This record gives sequence, C-alpha cells and structure tokens, in this order.
Amino acid sequence: MAIPRRCPHSLRRRKVFGRCSEKLYTPSLDPECAQRSSLMAIIAAYNFCNQDFDSFLAGAAAVGFENVAVGFYAGYYDQPLETMTDEEAEAFLFRLESHDLRLVAVYARSELTVEGGLDLLRRRLEGAARLGVSIVDTGAVRIPDEADQDERERMIADFVAQIRDAADHAAELGITIALETHGGYTGDASACLAAMEQIDHPEVRLAFDPANFRFYNGADPHERLDELAPFMAHTHYKDHVGPKGNPEFPRIGEGEVGYDRLLPRLVDLGYEGPHTLERAPGRTNDEIENSMRSAYRFLSEHLS
Repeated sequence: MAIPRRCPHSLRRRKVFGRCSEKLYTPSLDPECAQRSSLMAIIAAYNFCNQDFDSFLAGAAAVGFENVAVGFYAGYYDQPLETMTDEEAEAFLFRLESHDLRLVAVYARSELTVEGGLDLLRRRLEGAARLGVSIVDTGAVRIPDEADQDERERMIADFVAQIRDAADHAAELGITIALETHGGYTGDASACLAAMEQIDHPEVRLAFDPANFRFYNGADPHERLDELAPFMAHTHYKDHVGPKGNPEFPRIGEGEVGYDRLLPRLVDLGYEGPHTLERAPGRTNDEIENSMRSAYRFLSEHLS
C-alpha cells in the first residue's frame, strides 16, 4: 500500500459548475499573513453540536470558532444536498458569512450497497462542490453481525468498487471523501489501515474520530497513530468515558480519550486538516454554547 504523499488539503483552484472556487484553506496573498496562516490549526465545529441550526451558528461564532462543518442530515440541516442549486448554495454560504464563519467540510449520508446509492452520492458530491468544500464525510459499509464470511467479503468488495467510482467523480470536483470511523469496517486502527489498502484511492481518506474507536470497538485511539495520520482528511472530536458501548460523552478534555496527548501528536505527525468538534453536551442552547466555549479553548490551547 502506497503511503499518500499529497496532503488532501493541498491548495488548488478549480472551476465548479461554471464558477471559480478556491480551496477553503487558501491563505491571504499577503506573505506575512500567509506564513502566519500556515502555522495555525484549522479549528472547526460541526452542527451535530446543536440541532437548532441558527443557534449553532450564533453559538459557534460567539465562542470564537471561525470554521464550521455542516451535516446535511435529518434533524440537523434538512435541505437535500443533492438538489441544491447554485442560488441556494450562495444563500447558504451567505448565511454562514453573516456570522463570519466559513465552511470547511460537509457530511453527506451514503448507502453504496443499495440500488441507486452510488448515483445519490455522486449528486451529493456535486452539491458539496457548489458549496466550494474540499472534504465530504460519509459512512463506510455496515456489515450485519450475523453475516457469514462469504457475505462479508461480497459486501466489502461491492463497497470498495462503489466508493472508488464515487472517488473518481470526487476527484473531478476537487473533493476528498473522508470515511467516518463508526465501528466495523473502520472501527479501529487496524481496520482503517486495511480499508485504505483495499480501497487504494487518493481521494478516499479517513474522518478520524478517536472517541468512536473506544465506543464502538473498545480500542485505544492512540495506537498506530503514526500509520493512520497520513490517511486522515478530517477529524471529529468528542470525549468518551467508560468501556465499549458506554454512551457517555462528556466535554472534550474531561473524558478518557486523552486529547491532551493526542492533539499535539497529530500536529507532530503532520496532520493539517480541520480539527472539528462534533459534540457539545448540553440540554439548552446556553449549555451547549458553554460546552462549545470550553472545547474551543481546549482545542486552541493544545493545538497552538
């Protein structure tokens, strides 16, 4: 398996549906600003922190975030990504810009092993391109626990073929697909590395979620981090306590993931993609905003 040499966030201009778009990580043309920007971590928040989208945007901006990722997912942001027009994309981005926020990634649900799944993901990638993002998070194949070995192999082979096809289209759009680490096929370091070897496509990478390693597989997210880092296009951060399957996710830095060690290690290993907060505990908008504030301070401190 060839280790990727090109960072998935390398700067390049592309034309998207008739209009010119730049990768969102392009620094200012001013040399001093460019040098300073290149040394700064990209700290973002996902709208999975708060189902109230307007409150999410306002809260993220209020506590210091300048970057956001948006999940086009029922109950969080309900507009279908696959039918988004240029005009709707511009209105959406204006909504973010009104809070001085920029979009660094989107989540697009996919089910590639069902009929029509590949076509739907291709159209969702085109919707993401209208928004100018270079990272689209999506899920990997989910294999039922009761599946026998032959069925597992068939499902994996089908998924690999479909995701490679989708990645070819993503490459044309200037997009990297980031597979979420949600157990199973991408449940821990060994599984993720095996998946990257099987897929073997430069525009398919990982959306590394260290808390999910613990929650779904009871795995240590610090293991083989040096091997995983080159395959990371995105990171999703929440904390976790307790054994495998324990649904307790405290504020980042207050659990057992060990972010105080993990974050500097990722920087040392050369990861340059967004560091994205995925969960902010709280029952009210104020409680969620306070969790986001705590997370932003923690991330800023440990990624400086």
